[in-house]
This record gives sequence, structure tokens and C-alpha cells, in this order.
Amino acid sequence: MIVARSAWNDAWRRQKSAAFDLSANSTARRVVKFELWGRPVSVYANANLSIYSAQPCNAACPFCVEELRPASRGVELLNQKRREPDDQRYFARLQEVLEALRPLQPTVSITGGEPSIDPRLPGILRTIAHRTDRKRTLTTNGSGLFDEREGLRVIDWIAAAHIEHLNISIAHPQTEQNGRLMRLAQPLTTAQLREAVRLAGLAGVRVRLSCVLLRSGISSLSDILGYLEFAESVGVDNVIFRQLMKTNPRTHLANSVVRYGDRQRISLEPLLDEISRTDSFVPVRQIMGYYYYVEVWRYRGMDVVFEEADLAQLEAAKHRDPQTIHELVFHPNGALASTWQPWDGILGPEAETSAIRSQLAE
Repeated sequence: MIVARSAWNDAWRRQKSAAFDLSANSTARRVVKFELWGRPVSVYANANLSIYSAQPCNAACPFCVEELRPASRGVELLNQKRREPDDQRYFARLQEVLEALRPLQPTVSITGGEPSIDPRLPGILRTIAHRTDRKRTLTTNGSGLFDEREGLRVIDWIAAAHIEHLNISIAHPQTEQNGRLMRLAQPLTTAQLREAVRLAGLAGVRVRLSCVLLRSGISSLSDILGYLEFAESVGVDNVIFRQLMKTNPRTHLANSVVRYGDRQRISLEPLLDEISRTDSFVPVRQIMGYYYYVEVWRYRGMDVVFEEADLAQLEAAKHRDPQTIHELVFHPNGALASTWQPWDGILGPEAETSAIRSQLAE
């Protein structure tokens, strides 16, 4: 729905996620209360379940979100990521988690790591294929979409699983520059991307390109317009531009990802102010999250999304309202947690919780 510019709350753009109020301006404005393995929980009604791939990423993005999340809490990724080695146990836990969350019917996203090169991806997709969850999304750098797994290409597995949205991370329209920015040896070529979009579209899967704003990459409104022309040329009508996430200097581990973010971060707010002054972009809506702020615009028939997030606000929101669960993460070790750290906020499965805690303590 297109809205009048006067209907927008300009203060939200300035305050961002600090203005989040679950009951007043969130998308759901309510929580869902139910029992999770016999324990009462209160979960934000629009909470997402992230199925976190154990497969290490084949890129080495210096702005990697997977690395940044633990760094924001003073931990290196390698020191917290654990994998359940037994496939049977892993999928039994995943099935148990999905059943336990049935009262919530969360959106489900598969992320990583790099899911497109994960040997378990076909099994994960089979597990979620016939569920009635509200939306299913997979996020990838695209490098493994044409690899064969169990007799089918990964893109065909995605199509067969009724994935609604396929998010492909592309930092720059030029393949070589994209490879350099993401430190990815074999990124998708433009021709491969166009073919992936075509095959996805035939199956009703909508592709969205995800681009992080960087001083050495896409950094200005003219760059954004060029990127949108590229997206249009490969058949994509949905693009998201993200500001590099912020962290709290008092708690973060000042590793290479944090330092890179501080050097390369492009402030989204001035770009949004510039876009607001043009006639080419039409405002659609603002989305308030507990640690993120989003604006959605229309441009030449395309959905263009801008997002910024602050991991310090995430921690502040958890302290303000510790009883409410805002996100759900199924970790590679088979644990369901309310955070991206498998040692924090463990929710179950109940039979596995003690064993998981023991493994993490080793």
C-alpha cells in the first residue's frame, strides 16, 4: 500500500530502533503465549525462526554478519559455533522444534554460513516443504545454486520446497568487483544470476538482491540507481540496501569485522533524506524492529528496501523486556535459542538442553 509522505513519522528515521514500541508501532503489536516443552513463553507474534546452516561460508566478507554477531558480544565465531555431527539426531531435533513452535507458526528462514553448499540443505528443505508456516526464505551468496545435491540442482530443491523468497547477496553489479568485496572466488556471473531468477520465478519463488552499503562499493544515490538498473536487467523487482550493523564499543570484540565496519560504514539516514526529496521514489511503509529500522519504497515498479540495525539496541531491548522472545534460532548443534549465541537463551529441545550446555562448557 502506497502512503502519503505526510503519513510518515519523520522522527522514526532519526530515532530508529530506539523508538520501537511492541504494542504501539511494531508490525504485529502483540505477543503469542504458549507452552514450549512445558515452560510458558511469550513470543513476539511476528518472530522468525532462523535455521542456521552449519556449513562454513565459502566467502570471507570482511563485513560478515555471521562474524559480527558474536563479536558484538565479545566472542569469536569459531569459539561458539558447534555442529551436531549425526544427521539423524540433527533432523529429529529440527522436526521437534518445528512441532513445538506450531502455536506460533513463525516465518522460517534458512541462513548461514552458506546454505547453498550445505550437504544438509535438501533435508532441511524437505523438512519444511509442506509446513503451513507463514513464509519461507533462504539467504545465500548464490555460489552453490547450480551445484547438484542428491540428483537435483540446489535451485531446483529450493523451487520444489515452495520457498517464497530467495535472498541473494550481491555487493556490486560487476562480477569481479562483487567477488573482491565479498572475497568470494567464484561468485555468480550475471548470466547465472539471470538464469537463477528465471528458474525461481517459474516456481513462484521471488528473488531479492541484498546489497550492503560500503565506501568502497555502493555508497551513493547514483550507485543505488545503477544497482537498481542492474537488478531490473536480470529480472529482479525486489532489492534491499543495508547499512553495516552497529555494535556497542563497550562490549564488542574489536576484531577485523568490527574495524572494517567502522571504516566502511555508509550512514543510511542522509541517503534516505536525499531519496525523500526526489520524485522517482514513492514511499510505501516504515517498519519498526526491536533492533532495526526499515523503510520500503517503490521505484519504477520495484520494491526497494533500506535497513539499518544496531546490535547495541538489541541487547538494550532484551534488558528492558527480558520476558519477551523476539527471535528464534535453530543452531547447528541442534539447540533452539532466543539469540544467535548457542550458549545464551537456550530454549530446548528439553531432552537435549543439559547435554548441549555440557558441550558448550567444554
